Amino acid sequence: MNDAMHHGTAGADNPHSSLDAQTLVRLKRMLLFTNEDEQYLIMAGNILAAHTEDILDTWYHAILKNNYLAHYFTRDGAPDMEYLQSLRPQFRKWIRALCTRQEGQSWWQFEKRIAAQVRPEADNDMEPLPLVYLRYLSSFIYPITEAGRPYLNTHGHPSTDVERMQQAWFKAVSFSVLLWVYPSPQHPLF
Repeated sequence: MNDAMHHGTAGADNPHSSLDAQTLVRLKRMLLFTNEDEQYLIMAGNILAAHTEDILDTWYHAILKNNYLAHYFTRDGAPDMEYLQSLRPQFRKWIRALCTRQEGQSWWQFEKRIAAQVRPEADNDMEPLPLVYLRYLSSFIYPITEAGRPYLNTHGHPSTDVERMQQAWFKAVSFSVLLWVYPSPQHPLF
């Protein structure tokens, strides 16, 4: 039976549905995210945490040179560098937290705060972002994960371990994006 049909979905037809622990586990299983991935993610985090600024520089450069990605960070037709700079502390914290997180309420609350930044009518003092659909937000996954690859290769780990760290990092970023775009009763069309 279709999972959405069996368990229901969050949204206008089912306003009481929420992202619970069972759903989190199900999403991780769908990504083939294993306990081994968790171990390799910690290894990756030990490397990536020291390079968050470089990763952000690479990622921002990739975004700004791609008009389609840059669109979500522009104001009046030009890159909004003030806005991008204001996001850096959150992205820096996210990179570190993603690799070292202890899943639980505080980690989930952190992911929800990030999701609020990409949802319409974000509750902050910044200009509201245009609606970012899943198909566009998910396109950020590759540039983010590739920005970390060069640093994983420079610490003397065997190539098989580097590839496993990269795959764990990719799955973790993908998992975060899934959480950011997960429908909620407040934003059923997001």
